[in-house]
Amino acid sequence: MAENKIEIDSVKAKSAAFALKNGWESCMNASDNARKCQSAMRKAAIEIIVKTGYADDSVYDSLEKSYINNVISTEPDYEEINKTIDALASINTEKSTGLLFIFLQGLHQKKHTGTWEKKEEMIFPWIVKSLCFINVKFKSIKNIWNLLVVIFRTEKYSNNERLHAKNTLVKIKAAASQPPAA
Repeated sequence: MAENKIEIDSVKAKSAAFALKNGWESCMNASDNARKCQSAMRKAAIEIIVKTGYADDSVYDSLEKSYINNVISTEPDYEEINKTIDALASINTEKSTGLLFIFLQGLHQKKHTGTWEKKEEMIFPWIVKSLCFINVKFKSIKNIWNLLVVIFRTEKYSNNERLHAKNTLVKIKAAASQPPAA
């Protein structure tokens, strides 16, 4: 019975990865109605990836596109951005964590250069909170830790943003001190 569920989840995840990829490939020359349909398709596909935690190499580029294309858009789809961050956190691989780190670096750069806007203010806590659940054995944990410490110590960040960074640091430290599960 458990093997059937794993097999069904795998098929769902592969279909979702295919739909997500195609949702970006055919998007550029589409009409408004087609773009709305493709957006809905991408978000549904991302939800399946979140539920199954599926991670094969085909999803990373598509999830990165979902984040970047929305962040650079004048009309970002915040729901898709949030779902993308959730998907990368649920996949919880070195590569997905690396993408979250890159996204956080990009936000930090915007804060540093003074190009921080409402968009970044909304996305920042989603990314920082998603890092609470990463595997502390990943190579990227040291870089993530160091960046979160810098964010916590940087006065350009609001008290609330610094608190998000501190809470994530506390959770990462607690996870690192836990003995491995039996």
